[in-house]
Parts: sequence; C-alpha cells; structure tokens
Amino acid sequence: MAKHIPHLYVPGPYAPGRIGVVEATRVHLEKVLRNSGPLEVSYTDGAGLVGSGVYSAGWIQRGQESVHERINQVTIAVAAPKNKSRARFVVEKLAEIGVARLLWLESAFSEGRVPRVEKSASWAQAALEQSRGAWLMEVTGPVTVADVPRFGTVLLADRNGASLSDIDLPADAVLCVGPEGGFAPDEFLQSVARVSLGRNVLRVETAALVGAALLTHK
Repeated sequence: MAKHIPHLYVPGPYAPGRIGVVEATRVHLEKVLRNSGPLEVSYTDGAGLVGSGVYSAGWIQRGQESVHERINQVTIAVAAPKNKSRARFVVEKLAEIGVARLLWLESAFSEGRVPRVEKSASWAQAALEQSRGAWLMEVTGPVTVADVPRFGTVLLADRNGASLSDIDLPADAVLCVGPEGGFAPDEFLQSVARVSLGRNVLRVETAALVGAALLTHK
C-alpha cells in the first residue's frame, strides 16, 4: 500500500526556508494523524503553487515547488439545496472537480438557506486537500439573479435548452442552477442562453455537479 502523504492548504505568501501552519492544521496532524514529525507532506497556497516538504512541530520545511496553471475559469451559480448536507455536497464536489468559483444564488423560489461564507470556505478547503489540488475554489454569496451577469456570461440550466456540445462556450461562462421549483419566468432575460444537462429532471446538487463536469471538460 502506498504511503499516505497529507496534502495541506497553507495560504501564502511564504517566507524563505519554512512555513508555519495554523493551529487547526497542527492539531489534525499531531492529534488526529498522531504524528508530530518529521512527516513528509505536500502543500499548496491555493493559488497554483504546489510543493513537497517535511512537517515538524508546527512548521513545514519547504522543498521542491512548482506552479500549476489554472485550467478553467468556470463559475457555477447554485440555489442552495434544502438541507445542510446537500449544500456541503455541492461545495465539496465542485471544489474537487476544479470549478473556479461557486456563487450561492438567491432566487424567487429558493427553499434552502445559504451556508455561512466561513462554513462554505472550510468545506472548499477540505475538498482541496482531499483532491490534492492546486487552486482553492472561491465561494461567494448570497447573490441575487440580478447580480449574476457581473460575474460573466450567463448560461441557464434548462432541460429544454440546447446541448452544451452545440454552443460556443464563452470563457467567462456562469452556469445558473435553480432551486427545486425552478426559476420564476421573469428572473432571466429571454436572450440568456439555455443549456440542457440531460433529459431527466435533476436535483439541485446533481445538476450543479453534471454542469460543472461538462463545462470543465468541454
């Protein structure tokens, strides 16, 4: 069995030589993993830099590092699902896929409560570490439907819309996924492009995940 090497999110900028970790990270390594070091780890600043180093007593000795280019700028705007566990699923899975930004969306038929920004950020960080990523997903919100166009070109998830494979995808695409009851008829301009995520009616978190997978691999 391959040795497990913890992957840590450690915000930059970094000082030469070694990096201090926050108390929560130290507790996880030393209390949960029961290893105060020296321990081989990898780390990222969440902005593309990834390195390998050695952890010991609250510090990481910096080793070989590289910078990973962000492969997409996809933004997913999602109406919060009805319960917390489903909202957490949205954050974690979008972060694992590599979505650049999640917008928590408030619309006329919203039924779920938008998680606190701090809670969403902690879920995104955990997913970054689990997936051994290089870029931390930005989480913003709540934002209204009227706010969405300032983040990019709006695409509306609609079962009767065009196939994603049939449209020219804008580089700044923002895919909007509505609540269980859908969007109100007057919430988006008729000129907004509507795209299909498949024939079936999908739950909020399923639609967000399918849309993210299609957009990031188009």
